[in-house]
Amino acid sequence: MKPDASAPATAEDTFDAVFAIRLPPRPYPGLRPFEQHEWPIFFGRERMTDEIVERLLGLRLLVVHGDSGCGKSSLVRAGVLPRLEQESARGGVRWRTCTALPRAAPLWNLAHALAALDTPGEGDADALEARTIAFRRALNFGREAPAALAELLGCGPRNQVCILVDQFEELFEHARRHGPEEAALLAACLVGLLDAPPPGLYAVLTMRSEFLGACSRYEGFAAAVNRAQYLLPRMEHDDLMRAIREPAVLYDGEVTRELAERLIVDGGGGQDQLPLIQHGLMLLHDEHARTSGQALAGPTPGAPAWRLGMEHYRAEDGLAGLLSAHADAVLARAGQRCFGGEATRVVEDLFRALTDINAEGQAIRRPCTLERLVAVTGTNEPALRCVVDAFRADGVSFLKPYGHEALRAEELIDISHEALIRCWRRIAEPREGWLAREFRNGLVWRALLVQADSFDRDPGNVLGATTTDERERWLRRRNAIWAERYGGGWERVQRLIAASVEARALRAAEREAAETQRQEARRLRRRSRALAIGIGVLAFTSALGGLAWQQSRIAEDARRVAEGERELALTARDEVVRQLEALVEAREAEAAARAAAEAVAQEARQSASALAGVVDELERASSAANAPASGDGQAVQRSLSEAKSELRAQVSNLSKLSVQQAAPPLAAAPAPAPPGALAPRMWIYIAEESQRPAAEALEAQLRSVRIGDAALELPGIVLVKAAPTRSMLRCFRTEECRQDGDALVRALGGLLQSPKPSLEDFSALYGSSGSIRARHYELWFAPGAIVLPARKGP
Repeated sequence: MKPDASAPATAEDTFDAVFAIRLPPRPYPGLRPFEQHEWPIFFGRERMTDEIVERLLGLRLLVVHGDSGCGKSSLVRAGVLPRLEQESARGGVRWRTCTALPRAAPLWNLAHALAALDTPGEGDADALEARTIAFRRALNFGREAPAALAELLGCGPRNQVCILVDQFEELFEHARRHGPEEAALLAACLVGLLDAPPPGLYAVLTMRSEFLGACSRYEGFAAAVNRAQYLLPRMEHDDLMRAIREPAVLYDGEVTRELAERLIVDGGGGQDQLPLIQHGLMLLHDEHARTSGQALAGPTPGAPAWRLGMEHYRAEDGLAGLLSAHADAVLARAGQRCFGGEATRVVEDLFRALTDINAEGQAIRRPCTLERLVAVTGTNEPALRCVVDAFRADGVSFLKPYGHEALRAEELIDISHEALIRCWRRIAEPREGWLAREFRNGLVWRALLVQADSFDRDPGNVLGATTTDERERWLRRRNAIWAERYGGGWERVQRLIAASVEARALRAAEREAAETQRQEARRLRRRSRALAIGIGVLAFTSALGGLAWQQSRIAEDARRVAEGERELALTARDEVVRQLEALVEAREAEAAARAAAEAVAQEARQSASALAGVVDELERASSAANAPASGDGQAVQRSLSEAKSELRAQVSNLSKLSVQQAAPPLAAAPAPAPPGALAPRMWIYIAEESQRPAAEALEAQLRSVRIGDAALELPGIVLVKAAPTRSMLRCFRTEECRQDGDALVRALGGLLQSPKPSLEDFSALYGSSGSIRARHYELWFAPGAIVLPARKGP
């Protein structure tokens, strides 16, 4: 039998349309559920259909439940509702059926479906709206609502209405998001229908079994479900064979028994078995249509017009592999059509938003409006519409609503069947699949919310530098709409990240300053070492040049003097080098500059002492070598005098060097002193050289400030390359912050017009460090002008 593509429409007041057979365009719908008009190709569940119809006619209300994707919707839409219309029509009874889904407005959606029963096709819009409002008001009556609905519908013994509320579990999600009022009214209406059914009104609900427990939230509803439930059983082997082979016969085709048996085995026997088989058969039949039947033509006259056998099935891929490959092909087509290239990121974000994991760890659908999907994915609306259309097109049906009609912004987009979630490798891969990534991202966001709570209580609780880098990159692909799925708090997390970035910059500035100090210490050490060696060489050369012209006795004495000088110089050099290396290695990073400076000063003093000894030796040598004033003797005397003058000049320079190196650029740990004996000490750090005059003026005024019982020590002003973004006074012990810190902030507030430094407690970072002296403070200026109040005239 070939499809009748041109069956004429019949009048509403006759029953001929009930029995008119109009075959769908293809014998297998694919992954999506069967629709009511596809009842001619719905095979294999006749026994279950009979049981449901029998129980429904007796109870007036029936709850059909089972696992997600087990075929509940297909059974009621293409099996139960057509059976009611056809069998009763033979007895002259008129049956009307309608379908509603709770979605975001359960009662309004049901009211629209009931109002459309009397205005099929393009009816009067005003009349339709008025009847919709009337039905919506009737639903407010609770347990009395069924009688009001029956009256509006004109129900009676020969005018019957059956309402299908598909995917009834959506009602519980609506109650969770928007409150229980609508859910309670609909539950009360269904209880009233079971307890006091009006003539001619029936209702069927389809629901996932894991939501049965949620029915107890509404008065009397759990008891009603217990009386009127039907658990959908699995299909037997013969039922599956009929579902596979019978539709092909209606289209003058054949599916061989061998292929049918293999498809049943590959289907796995689980909840996805029949949808995977239907999808695989749809792909094989579409391949037949594309090749015009050449590969599937019957071998002999009188045979079916087309035939599907094992030779047409790539068994190595399996049914799940066929589905995954088909989804990949649709993704590639969407990329070319919608973006002119790659679209994986947009498709990934789309399906991650449409999937979820329930409390039992199972992958489930998560419908979202088109408008929300645009916001979550961050894609422009035309591009996302193009992608959604590619996945809901005829012959694909991975998303619904199916077809090509333009979608409204508030339209709910949903995955057609959970089998796609479980079988498309891009979604289902356990470690790096889209669903696993989304689950991990949700955990990351919730962890950030916990850290944000800690930061709100204590601003010092920021992220580490490495974590800050990772979270900054991670958040570039997220937005506030996405975050609402996992508890919201977008602004709080942004404040945490901003504070963490600032703390990271401060730590980087400190590391840079410490590195600069270490480099300066190394430079000073090399300079001191070279200076000591140069002085020794100069003294040795001067002595040898003068003594070379002496007589043999004078030459011998001068040589001994020179050797002594060299030994003294080398000893002084080695001692200076040893002490400098020991001091540099013993200091921490933040005290390195002071250690190097003090080592240089010590070296200079020791070198000066050693050279002073050399001068004394030369004096004695000069006296001992006081020969008659011959030409050679006078030359020796002049050489010795020049050497002594040079050495005295070097001694003077070293003494000055030791004084210059006495003040370090950063604070370092002083010698231990009893608490209370130390005066408060404050270093001043500037970000720009142009700030130095103002900083020096401030330093001069601060010298008259007393903190508690002691004058404020001001060791110096230091220019740093990396400064904070705001000016601050840093303290390093909590008790000192409360005592000296507040007093210093007040003093600075009186002396500075701008900026006004804030007091920052760094005890969390440095409180355990033994290198920070007691009552140590640091005034850090951010880039910008330092303005002191204008001084008043006399």
